[in-house]
Amino acid sequence: MQVLLMTIDMELAEGLAHECLPEGIECSMEVEEPDAILVDDALPDATACVTRLYADDPGRPILLLVDETRLGSYPPEGVTEIIIKPPRPHELAIRLRSALRRRRQVANPREALALTAVEAAGDIVEITSPESVFEHVNAAFVQTLGYTYEEVVGRTPSEVMRSDQHDEDYFARIDEVLRRGETWKGLLISRAKNGRLIYLDSAISPVFDREGRITHHVAVKRDITQRLRAENELRRVNEELAQARDAALEASRAKSQFLANMSHELRTPLNAIIGYAEMLAEDAEDAEDEAAVADLGKIQTAGRHLLSLINDVLDLSKIEAGAMKLFIEAFELRTAIAGVVATITPLVHERDNELVVDVPDDLGVMRADLTKVRQALLNLLGNACKFTENGFITLAVRATEVDDRPFIVFAVRDTGIGMSEEQLARLFRPFVQADDSTTRRYGGTGLGLVISQRFCEMMGGHIEVDSEEGMGSTFRLLLPRVVEDVSKPTGEIPIAAQAPVPVVPRRGEDRGNPRILVIDDDPVVQDIVERSLTRHGFDVESARDGSSGLRRAREQPPDAIVLDVMMPGLDGWGVLTALKSDPVTAEIPVVMLTIIEQSDVGFALGAVDFLIKPVKTQRLASLLHRHCRGERVKVLIIDDDPVTREVTRRTLEADGHEVREAADGHKGIAALREQAPDLVLLDLMMPVMDGFAVLEHMRGNAGLREIPVIVVTAKELDELDREMLRGAKAVLERGALERQDLAALVTRRVAEALDYR
Repeated sequence: MQVLLMTIDMELAEGLAHECLPEGIECSMEVEEPDAILVDDALPDATACVTRLYADDPGRPILLLVDETRLGSYPPEGVTEIIIKPPRPHELAIRLRSALRRRRQVANPREALALTAVEAAGDIVEITSPESVFEHVNAAFVQTLGYTYEEVVGRTPSEVMRSDQHDEDYFARIDEVLRRGETWKGLLISRAKNGRLIYLDSAISPVFDREGRITHHVAVKRDITQRLRAENELRRVNEELAQARDAALEASRAKSQFLANMSHELRTPLNAIIGYAEMLAEDAEDAEDEAAVADLGKIQTAGRHLLSLINDVLDLSKIEAGAMKLFIEAFELRTAIAGVVATITPLVHERDNELVVDVPDDLGVMRADLTKVRQALLNLLGNACKFTENGFITLAVRATEVDDRPFIVFAVRDTGIGMSEEQLARLFRPFVQADDSTTRRYGGTGLGLVISQRFCEMMGGHIEVDSEEGMGSTFRLLLPRVVEDVSKPTGEIPIAAQAPVPVVPRRGEDRGNPRILVIDDDPVVQDIVERSLTRHGFDVESARDGSSGLRRAREQPPDAIVLDVMMPGLDGWGVLTALKSDPVTAEIPVVMLTIIEQSDVGFALGAVDFLIKPVKTQRLASLLHRHCRGERVKVLIIDDDPVTREVTRRTLEADGHEVREAADGHKGIAALREQAPDLVLLDLMMPVMDGFAVLEHMRGNAGLREIPVIVVTAKELDELDREMLRGAKAVLERGALERQDLAALVTRRVAEALDYR
């Protein structure tokens, strides 16, 4: 490149010539056909000179060397670029090459288009030399960082916009990537002219000549400052929300714990009232004191009503805290409705009402939380009984579809007092009834409907209501026929193996009256349980805390232990753990008593049963008789695989169960007819007669249909298969259950079928 220098400053001329020579540029005052012209503004006629040179060749670059003090009065027309004297190292060469490149681009339409595209780009584009000296920046650079083109070109990025946000190692790693001829991508933090930090999502790539040498670096950078600030603000807000959520959850847990504690404090004396009333009623019946029997019955009724209210409050607290769980199972709708009708019938007759039940024969099976469905229906029917006198109450059940999904509709209609529009608007609010007069006249807390509605919502349904004042009300409970259980794989018959199951120890020979040890800190409970069990043929002794109970159990092991969960000091869980870890006491059956449902914990720790206070003494006595006798469960295995039969038989026999085998469905039915077992373990895929046919035969036989069946199969079940298996107690994937858990599962299912639970 040849450059004509026009100046009267010989020192300047010598310095520029010396600087340009290593760059391959001849800069002299004697060049005849220059590629570019440098004009010193110190010339007396500098402006006229520029005008004349521009007129001679408008396309040739003219660069004006300007003293910084005279910068504001330039440039005159025709000047391509202005360079402040003296130029920085390498700046002159960079400016000259840049000016010539733009001249070529103007002459070449393709290069002109590329330059226009770079200038129009919304992202920053930087072109630097291999030594990281700026040769060109686009308009987005100027707009984003605030520096002019002249302030940047010829300088390095660290000279212009160093932010001190990166250490030297960071830039060394970038240089290493570029030296390898690769593209570096990452975040660069630069400082704008106004001092503000700019966060740039950057990509820097090397540019090669034909020989493969790096001639330039091209950087494309996008300003993400606002996005990062928004993300940081969102993160901060989310952290604050998470803290607020955690605080709310902690408050909810504290409230639930408070309610649980309060329910314990309320239930403890209430258990005593109900228990003593029950015992006195039995004494009164023996003495044929009818008046006392009636009065004691009223005490029991009032006590259980109060207990029901406490349970409602606890249920609501669990729902609000998200602690209420669904326990999904398949059940026959007609059988479930029959149980609800049997429970509600005495209340229907109290006010001289008649109950009409309208349930089709072909209603089939529902898969939901049976306990919650039953509780919701009893709440609705109980309200209908409460607000109706000398009238009719109808329970109608129908299968329907909602949004193309099968639903079951339970409609409860009454001919009672009905409700106004204003009263309807107040329904489903906690602790609120239709109006204050309702509470004064009919009693109640207003929780029943709220709990029923929440139960329905948990199962994917809802409650609708129509009412006319003075004419009666209709409540419709709509639930999916198949409720999705988020805690288990969908589309399965309930799998009992996924929950802890009780282990029933084998008992020895009968030695007269069974000895029972009662461990409970409440002397009233001790007295009630001791007197009741003594009446049922047990020898009973008591311990008032966990430590003394453990000592007595070790000194003279009883036949069974009745253990309270909530005790000061060593609580029931600690006692149970100690009992099961001691070889002397490990085999003693332990029945847990508590005020809240925690059976999973008890069974996991080795309890054989778990009863909620107040305990019906007849049920406790029957349960203890069974465990003390150590009755063996009779199991029939129907499976065509001899290895599976052998392993299962040995597993069950090792736990004290009595086992018979059948190699196919025909032999299985013959074994069923010969002697009905307590439970059947059934394989599905068998020759001659498969498991489906065995189940169908058992359903059609009155003497066999109540025997619980556990299906064990490797078959992938479809909807038709599951419908055909609706009579099974559980369906297990072959190999999914540990051998040591199989015997416990068998015991649990037999106990459920015999209604010991």
